[in-house]
Amino acid sequence: MWTVYLALVLFAGVLGTAIALYAIVHRETPGAAPLSLLLLGAAMWSIAEGLALANAGFETTLFWTSLRLSITTVVPLAWLLTVVEYTGHDRTLATRHLLGLLIEPIAFVVLVWTSGGHGLVWSNPELVFVQNIEYTGIVVTRGIAFWGHVAYSYALIAVGAFLLVRMSVRANELYRAQSTALLGAIAVPLVANATYLFRLAPRGIDPTGIAFVASGAIITGAILRNELLTVAAGTREIGRDEIVTRLDDPVFILDQNRVLTDYNRAGATLLETSGRDAVGDRLAEHLPTVAETLPEDTDDVHCVTAIEHNGSVRNYDLQATPLERPFDAADGRIVSLRDVTERIRREQQLDVLNRLLRHNIRNEMNVVRGHGELLAADLEDQTHQSRIDRIVETVDTVTERAEKVATLTRAFEADEPATLDLAIVLQDAIDTVRRSHPEATIELRALEEDLRVQGATSLGVAFEELLANAVDHNEAAKPTVVVSCEVDRPSESVTVQIADDGPGIDKQEREVIENGRETALQHGSGIGLWLVAWIVRTFGGTIDFEVDDDGTTVIVRLPRAETPENPDGENQADAS
Repeated sequence: MWTVYLALVLFAGVLGTAIALYAIVHRETPGAAPLSLLLLGAAMWSIAEGLALANAGFETTLFWTSLRLSITTVVPLAWLLTVVEYTGHDRTLATRHLLGLLIEPIAFVVLVWTSGGHGLVWSNPELVFVQNIEYTGIVVTRGIAFWGHVAYSYALIAVGAFLLVRMSVRANELYRAQSTALLGAIAVPLVANATYLFRLAPRGIDPTGIAFVASGAIITGAILRNELLTVAAGTREIGRDEIVTRLDDPVFILDQNRVLTDYNRAGATLLETSGRDAVGDRLAEHLPTVAETLPEDTDDVHCVTAIEHNGSVRNYDLQATPLERPFDAADGRIVSLRDVTERIRREQQLDVLNRLLRHNIRNEMNVVRGHGELLAADLEDQTHQSRIDRIVETVDTVTERAEKVATLTRAFEADEPATLDLAIVLQDAIDTVRRSHPEATIELRALEEDLRVQGATSLGVAFEELLANAVDHNEAAKPTVVVSCEVDRPSESVTVQIADDGPGIDKQEREVIENGRETALQHGSGIGLWLVAWIVRTFGGTIDFEVDDDGTTVIVRLPRAETPENPDGENQADAS
């Protein structure tokens, strides 16, 4: 039995050393460097224990026992540093803190090697023999410095365990598994060490070393299964804090009494505290309009509020979310503000321009057209008559564009996201265009049964515009348009192709739509394709063009909605 025990002790040393070297290779991962120190310390602890067992002389056994006791100062401190770095708390760990933590270990090591003169660590060392004098151990009377070191070591381990438990409560499954593995890796040797300290193990035997075999196995499993040395929670915690800190939007954390407990840099700018820390102040002292906007209850709040800042009034989109503690107990709020002054101003400008385009310009164009027609009736000169016809034609073009904008606006205003049967949408669009263009041949090829996509009323308007555009710009006496669909199985998207035999869409017109923007040198001549692109992209789709000698093919791709035959479809419309 003792031969097996000695072999396990030495194996723990070898295993710990191997894992420590592996951790050093991944030292860039938060927590990996101190973890390697922890594992190396545990390995040396086991090796020292094994050598103490294997030597028969008093002085040699006492030396290895003293060395093992000195190494015990490394493991608890390395454990705490591992957890602090892993959980992202190393940002608050300054050099002076580390030096303070080192005072006790250094003092204890000095006391261990000078214990013969003062007896503070131990006294009356006695050599004991195990298994017919094959193995040896040291039995001592432990002094006050020894128990002080035990208390300090256990305190470091307890602090680390607390940080891990607190993080695992808020973490996802991966980080929770990693935290549990780290806790298990320290708990097993901790229990073994307790049996040694309180003399539950055989005299002179410290089972802590062999317990590190189980500890090493746990850490190895965490490395291989839970990516312990490649994905660290500390990076996530630091990243979350940095995201909030660097946000351009002011963010405030309030307690249940609306007292500021924290805020980011943008929030500090809005508070105008002149460099003074406003933590502990009531929100109403700095932002009374925001405080008035928040109701007494802790429900979610989403509204627009006006704040006077730097002599001007700015509009902010305010979102307030309750901070929840366990058992659904509310504990304050997090309030974020986004400056939407320019957005509201642009919306107002667009509303005015839309009104001008939909009503004023259309009415004024009708007046111009009416006067043009009256003037044409009084003119007999064919030269002047052609000019009047040109005026009327131009007026009709402007009026048509205004009608398109009006139609789109009405469609968007009435839009309710839903799951649409694509066959019905396309057939309705085709019927509408056939009535206005009876000379055109529009063919709808067979579609899959129950082919559904995400969309709304405006989607039908988009297909009508594409079909009408294909007919209007075709100089043939009987334009032909073919509409077909196919399902892309890997991505579960639906592709609608509208092919005509016309002259093709101009390259510049296509490029501005595909690029999604216009410039002074590159812009379209109409608004129809823009309206189609806006509608399609609103529902997560794309639009592309293929032009060749046979005509133009417009390719519209839309996300396929979920159906009983397509349970994996990306149906978000019904939920909306």
